[in-house]
Amino acid sequence: MVLLSLAECRAQTITFRDVTAQAGIRFTHNNGAFGKKWLPETMGPGCAFIDYDNDGYPDILLLNGQDWPGHAKNGPTTPKLYHNNHDGTFTDVTRKSGLGISLFGLGAAVGDYDNDGFDDLFITVVGQSHLFRNNGNGTFKDVTLTAGLWGPNEFSTSAAWVDYDRDGKLDLVISNYVQWSEKGDLYCTLDGARKSYCTPESYKGTSARLWHNLGGSKFEDATQKAGFYDPTSKSLGVAILDYNNDGWPDILIANDTQPNKLYLNKKNGTFEERAVSAGIAFSEDGIARAGMGVDAADYDRSGHASLIITNFSNQMLSLYHNEGNGLFVDEAPRSEVGRATLVTLGFGCFFFDYDNDGWPDILVADG
Repeated sequence: MVLLSLAECRAQTITFRDVTAQAGIRFTHNNGAFGKKWLPETMGPGCAFIDYDNDGYPDILLLNGQDWPGHAKNGPTTPKLYHNNHDGTFTDVTRKSGLGISLFGLGAAVGDYDNDGFDDLFITVVGQSHLFRNNGNGTFKDVTLTAGLWGPNEFSTSAAWVDYDRDGKLDLVISNYVQWSEKGDLYCTLDGARKSYCTPESYKGTSARLWHNLGGSKFEDATQKAGFYDPTSKSLGVAILDYNNDGWPDILIANDTQPNKLYLNKKNGTFEERAVSAGIAFSEDGIARAGMGVDAADYDRSGHASLIITNFSNQMLSLYHNEGNGLFVDEAPRSEVGRATLVTLGFGCFFFDYDNDGWPDILVADG
């Protein structure tokens, strides 16, 4: 894990202390591994803060994997929802909240899609992803089918809520990785004798999806008609930003071994892909890097949203500065950010002001 400061000086040293155990968080991730080296085993689980009961205190959601059918090893595992007790401790409320279901969860998006004042939850899954409606009484209901979100099994990695047409209702973007199934797992080897994990180049890509909120707790798949369809993508991360400051949200998709995608909002329900012309599709030497985590923030107070994208080891993190003219410049190679992340393998990342000096800093979770 890497913590990076983008400010030039510090008046004090800030330290962090691991309080997981004393806070009452007891969680073990199950990646389902049973010796066959299936691709999803290489993925860590996502997590999210959500004030699900509107008491003003953030609660914690931790996602989990599961044993594969026919290969039970660790017993039933589920996501975990921890209620904030307002005293620095948390209580496991998973079962009574309705979230105690077994699934191979990877990512989560928190948002109030039905505008009832309570945050709902979407969980991306290897298989069928799920939408959980907040009932407003401390419980959730799985409404995936009735909302129209039930579809083909996909390797869904992350998601984000965005009102892309500004109609007052949150729409949903889902990142999908590659075409993978238990029966379609490929055999790869490094030494010719034992199976190893295949790299994403071995698998066909699959498009991210855009779901339009119709109101009435119903969604429609707008991927193709919105100009969002790209079956070559192998996406792991998604970020929402208004990169050209026109007041309409744009969408960035971080791709693994495929060019990143930047979708410009055309203000009419459609998007135009601009990553190549914006300078963020490839590395400076024209290579599609292993984009994984992604976040956006105006880190230099220029009035323009810039980007970070984590990549594989020996690729360094991408720190794309928004020049304000439709172009981004990767500042990582000449900065401390690049040197600190060159040899590590970055997955999750986000901007946050860890020392409250008004300037966004960067946290990177490494694999």
